Amino acid sequence: MTLTVRVLFAASLLLFAAEAAATYTVNGERKSFEIHRTESPPVIDGKLDDAAWRDAASVDDFHQTAPSDGAPPTEQTIVRVTYDDEYLYIAANMRDSDPRAIRAMQMIQGKSFFSDDRFWVTLDSFNNKRNDYFFQVNANGVRRDALRENNSSFIDEWATIWLAESALHEDGWATEIAIPFKSISFAPELDTWGINFGRSVVRKQEYSMWSSHERQDWPAYSGEVTGIGEIEQGLGLDVVPSVNLNQDRDLVLDDGNDGFEPSLDVRYRITPSLSATLTLNTDFSTAEIDDQQVALDRFSLFFPEKRDFFLQDAGIFEFGNINTNGRPFFSRRIGLSEDGRPVGIDGGIKLTGRVGDFSVGALAIRQEAVGDVAAKDLFVARGSYNVFDESAVGFVMTHGDPTSNAANSVIGLDFLYRNSDGPFGEILTGNFWAQQSDTADLEGEGQAFGVNLEIPSDKLLAYVELQQIDDNFRPALGFVNRAGIRQYGTGMRYRTRPETGVWRAINHRFDYSLVTDMNDRRLSQRVDIEPLGLYSNRDDYMYLRWTQRRERVREAFDLFERLNVPAGDYEFDRYRAELTTGQQRPVRLVLAVEDGGFFGGDRLEKHIEVEWRQSAYLSLGVGFTENVVDLPSGSFTSHLASLRSDIAFNSRWSWSSLLQYDNTSEIAGINSRLRYLPEAGREVMLVLNHGLSIDPENRMSSTRNDLNLKLSYTFRY
Repeated sequence: MTLTVRVLFAASLLLFAAEAAATYTVNGERKSFEIHRTESPPVIDGKLDDAAWRDAASVDDFHQTAPSDGAPPTEQTIVRVTYDDEYLYIAANMRDSDPRAIRAMQMIQGKSFFSDDRFWVTLDSFNNKRNDYFFQVNANGVRRDALRENNSSFIDEWATIWLAESALHEDGWATEIAIPFKSISFAPELDTWGINFGRSVVRKQEYSMWSSHERQDWPAYSGEVTGIGEIEQGLGLDVVPSVNLNQDRDLVLDDGNDGFEPSLDVRYRITPSLSATLTLNTDFSTAEIDDQQVALDRFSLFFPEKRDFFLQDAGIFEFGNINTNGRPFFSRRIGLSEDGRPVGIDGGIKLTGRVGDFSVGALAIRQEAVGDVAAKDLFVARGSYNVFDESAVGFVMTHGDPTSNAANSVIGLDFLYRNSDGPFGEILTGNFWAQQSDTADLEGEGQAFGVNLEIPSDKLLAYVELQQIDDNFRPALGFVNRAGIRQYGTGMRYRTRPETGVWRAINHRFDYSLVTDMNDRRLSQRVDIEPLGLYSNRDDYMYLRWTQRRERVREAFDLFERLNVPAGDYEFDRYRAELTTGQQRPVRLVLAVEDGGFFGGDRLEKHIEVEWRQSAYLSLGVGFTENVVDLPSGSFTSHLASLRSDIAFNSRWSWSSLLQYDNTSEIAGINSRLRYLPEAGREVMLVLNHGLSIDPENRMSSTRNDLNLKLSYTFRY
């Protein structure tokens, strides 16, 4: 029996023995209410004057999760819920003792609005206490949605079609929400769903929930809504044709082309809980660009996925709760070359959903040829099965290499464990995973496995973890930036919450990690001690941190493509102080300074972010990071700067721009997006990308200019 199998088997036995089939309860029983069908659906305008609300089920027994867990809210919230064949309707009346102080500074659809008063609802449409849909709205009627997976992951990039409108009134503000049953998956045989509601009053930094446990509101702690039945999804067919008019210009070669690219996405719900999506001639030219990063070590950087096709039902493909290193599937490997240039996709099909206690996901893509790499058929399959009350066991399989002509495949198994009534009276979570890759041009198979146990309570957070990634582990459709290692980690955070005074929470934290080679020789060791982290009642946060690092560099590498770090052993200490002010403030600041040793020399980092919200119609932000590095091989000062602007003409028209500058790569870029969103599922977008190069004397010259006009329309049947 291999080491991988032995460790996973022993850890699994430990948690199986600890499992107690207990369902989370609130005051002895799970909160619940029954809803009834309406014969007169409400008009979604935020005014709450429709006849449908008079007889709708209502709840108002909210409680605080902050600042005081379990205390009565200072402002009353009344929620009403009803439904008809096609929609679930939610109305919320947020009464406020000072209506003039209600904050609503975000007007752009889909943008985050942590600065605003807001209301949200979560739906666990399979009532499995593991995953749910998240819908949030502010007093301007701006919508934000997300997926929450495995009681741990928040996938903010996900989006779907739903309706919401809000309105101010003399006693506060109100919102009306209509969620189409066509927009979510569900089990039609169930008449009971998990549901929860929340509200924030940002001027007080007060958060209240209908159901929660120790300030947490994951699906495991939601209440229930009963009485749902005979709902419809029609044919369950979404047809989304798009057309992209583009003009690309290479300003250095004085060359370019004009194009007309139609594309088509078709989504069909085979059952209310299982969907198939087809994409043809897929175009990603209007996807959001990445925020620039500067590498300060020898390992590859990780950039999040931002393309809609891959984000749809993305949570189903998550494996082992792996954040970065060791992921078997990372969708950014598809449609992008090794140097980050777009690669065409002829088409793809995706199957995602749930069948009983099974979650299934399959993805097949035909990627165009690029350079010496032939056209590729790429495939990913993911499945999991619910066990116990909150846990799941699953597998993953990938096939194909999008960046080479060599054959590659990966198989993996994982067990995600969660017990809300753990052996210490706290939540207990565990992640166990094992993978094996097979690459044609490598001798032998590569293996990887990981184990993580955590108690994520509010007062005491503690964890221990182990990960091993063999030299030959190569997930061509995944992400690995450090192989041939064993990694060990442990840490804890202790939090106190003063009952009075300026501070809402005081943190003390310790983290330790050790990375060795496969012969247990130390490669990296890191100790992080945060003696003091302070959260204020105004949502300001400040902390001090000391870090001690030991690094064995086996092969020399270059920093900033200029400074050489020779192979050898290094030991150095670093110190960091950071202050972040609350997002509800008109001017938000992030100030940080970090200094200390760095690979045989010194590095001083200074960082500043300033965000100014003039109104709901204008927001400006600037960020600047400077790293002054002095090594035996030389000195260099890197600059990374960004300037953002968001202009909202109303809740349907917006213009967002981002200017980024990086003197390490000596490039700058402008991304400007004019967007018209008359309603969810219909969009017109004009996107300009302009590239510039910077010579040694800091003179800029234009290198590229791309202009794209994209129109898309969703037809639902």
